[in-house]
Amino acid sequence: MGERQAGFTLFEIIVVLVILAILTAVAIPRYISLMDDARNQALQAALSAALSHVSMAYGRLCLRNDAEPTGEELATECGTTHPMDEVDYTFTFAEAGNDVTITVTDKDDPSATVIGTWSVSP
Repeated sequence: MGERQAGFTLFEIIVVLVILAILTAVAIPRYISLMDDARNQALQAALSAALSHVSMAYGRLCLRNDAEPTGEELATECGTTHPMDEVDYTFTFAEAGNDVTITVTDKDDPSATVIGTWSVSP
């Protein structure tokens, strides 16, 4: 009797490679989508931190000046005294009437930007 060699046939190897290619074709776009969602959520979190910072600056200025600050005073205060970590994002505070417009930009991807407006509630 002849010896039978153990191993995979060419057909079995091709089937496995096709299955791996299909899984890769599905997984890579999903992974990229998850990365984009995570980046957007991180930008939104940074914007929320900046909005909170503006609220704190508003309170400080009200107490210090015994009057409601203007949008210009508030934007200047936020732009010069913000304790936020700027390792990942750049924060810009600009006057918009009595409101403050906040722009948060990802330092690694300047096209990833989110803009929000802080305003005094009536």
